[in-house]
Amino acid sequence: MHKKNRLLIFGFGYTSKFMCHKLAKKNWQVFCITRVSEKFEKIESLNATPIGFNDEEKIKSIFDEDLYILSTAPPDNGKDPIVENYGTLFKKNNKRIKSLGYLSTTSVYGDKKGEWVTEDTVLEPNLERSISRVDAENSWIKCGENLSVKTTIYRLAGIYGPGRSLIDRFIGNEAIYIVDKPGHLFNRIHVEDIVGAVEMAMSSQSGSMIFNLSDDLPATQLDVAKFAANLLKKNYPETVTLKSDRVSEMARSFYKEEKKVSNKKLKNELGYHLIFPSFKEGLLAIYRNSKEF
Repeated sequence: MHKKNRLLIFGFGYTSKFMCHKLAKKNWQVFCITRVSEKFEKIESLNATPIGFNDEEKIKSIFDEDLYILSTAPPDNGKDPIVENYGTLFKKNNKRIKSLGYLSTTSVYGDKKGEWVTEDTVLEPNLERSISRVDAENSWIKCGENLSVKTTIYRLAGIYGPGRSLIDRFIGNEAIYIVDKPGHLFNRIHVEDIVGAVEMAMSSQSGSMIFNLSDDLPATQLDVAKFAANLLKKNYPETVTLKSDRVSEMARSFYKEEKKVSNKKLKNELGYHLIFPSFKEGLLAIYRNSKEF
């Protein structure tokens, strides 16, 4: 009888939810570790097994068979909480670990003045949260080297998908405004492509690698908003300047940096084909699904 692939996910947020749902459907056995016990019911509804972050006995018991490990947890006080808390357990069970994976972010590149970046581009993070991400990447890479286990770092562009898109915001009649900074490009990735690329990378025979997970078309926020509005036959959203009081410090920080993220390595070396090559296909799919309900 064919053994199920087993995946241990640290953290249960937007991407983990889709990871659980999609992989459980493909007959993976998925375990999801979270600090928030209120999320247990949702995890179980996705046919995954919830485990508390501090439930060491239960976590230890998972290592009785081979498994893949994926961390979606952000840094905590500048350190990676998973390597920090579970590195020793990984070391004791390194023969059981088929691969390690860490979901990072393209913000590690810093500001490249709108130029293209690849996985070989020098990392020049400016923001504190981005510097912490670089440190976390290095923690996972070092952990993998110490364990002699394949380790994959996924640098994610801006994540969108069902329930987290401008289509959803328009349908929900949210007050939408767009920062008007002409020509300022952002990179995006649909959540289903994150799941697809991670699954392919885990299953591949390649060694440790870093991949940018970004679609083919960097675009301005206004272009994306206009496309969504046209699909729904809504008025274009209001535009504001960066100086507006309505723009949060967090939102403002995203406009301090600009880059175009190359996905050539993802496509050429991993061989992954994007389900949603740009925001247009992605938003169209969300729009069509919304019409069905």
